[in-house]
Amino acid sequence: MIKEFIGTGKTVEEATQNAKLQLNAPEMADVHVEVIKYPEKKKFFGLIGGCDAEVKVSYDDGKREKKADAPKKSYEKKANSPKKPAPKKPAGEKPIKETKADKPEEEISEKDIDLDYACQYLKTMIEGLNVVDPKITAKVVDGTVEMLIECEDYGIIIGRRGETLDSLQYLTSLAIKNGTNKYVRVTLNVGDYRAKREETLTALATKNANFVARTGRRYSFEPMNPYERRIIHTAVQEVEGVTSRSVGSGMDRRVLIEPEGGVRRNYRNDRRGGRRPAPAHSIVDANREKKADRADMPKFGKIEVSQNND
Repeated sequence: MIKEFIGTGKTVEEATQNAKLQLNAPEMADVHVEVIKYPEKKKFFGLIGGCDAEVKVSYDDGKREKKADAPKKSYEKKANSPKKPAPKKPAGEKPIKETKADKPEEEISEKDIDLDYACQYLKTMIEGLNVVDPKITAKVVDGTVEMLIECEDYGIIIGRRGETLDSLQYLTSLAIKNGTNKYVRVTLNVGDYRAKREETLTALATKNANFVARTGRRYSFEPMNPYERRIIHTAVQEVEGVTSRSVGSGMDRRVLIEPEGGVRRNYRNDRRGGRRPAPAHSIVDANREKKADRADMPKFGKIEVSQNND
């Protein structure tokens, strides 16, 4: 019978050791170790993301697993219980079944959310990044809290490919959720960064989708958040002959573009010009008479140089 346990730890070695302690296998046992999840570091000052490693260990103790006894079928006849007479339906119109109408989802308004608290919470985090005097405005549009940040240095708030801005957005949404006990969608924007980023991603997706359609090769983007992946998928749908899908998990999830009919194996021949054909070998006529040296001519001739005396 195979026994197995799953252990966790900050590293793979620590998770393996914890799992083996729980397994308590004999020293001579052949223990199989399988890494389920590798550890991930936390991001944004160690506040979000990150996970411990998970390792599964197992071994066969050589014992047979006992099969549960199947329940015996009883052949006793059930006592004939008197059947209840079916209630007679009154003549006339059939009764109409009452159905509960679906309750419409309550749309969140500015009265339900303390926008001043959300702005102050976000301002405190931004000031912790050494940004001087940030100005924040917030409003609710179609159930979404839209917050605009204005300051002198946008680069610190945006971060590398918008990672810092996304982290601030996530933490602000958690703060609003704790105050309302409801899921509230929050979008943060600095200047017109979101619009420019969407324009850049759309152009990049269209360019690479056309490349895939022309060459028949796959193209994989860098890891992106769900918002940016949706922009890529929307742009790829406008190009014929290609499809897109998300691959990977966690922080490594990305968009893959591939041709609809599958990857072409002979994509190298699609280049302009291609390889030049190999030259055909000349055919030698076996009946052709070989050239022979003349007997009356010397093998090596003398080269005379004429000199002109001026």
